[in-house]
Amino acid sequence: MSLATWWANAKALLDANRLIKHLRKNGVPMALASNSCHDYIEAKISHHKGWKESFSVILGSDQVKSGKPYPYLKN
Repeated sequence: MSLATWWANAKALLDANRLIKHLRKNGVPMALASNSCHDYIEAKISHHKGWKESFSVILGSDQVKSGKPYPYLKN
């Protein structure tokens, strides 16, 4: 199975969709930080309606000096 197929079939954690929708509706700014590279993050979340648009910042490990748990993702 290809990564694209696997990501397309991956389920969100229980209530993740509801939480993201609630936070967005109430104007809570959200960012997504991951140890995945930015292209992989985009591919993963593109299968979840409204997720990409909900995050004002999406940072992958390829965009920072050091990935999680280092503080550089916060800068």
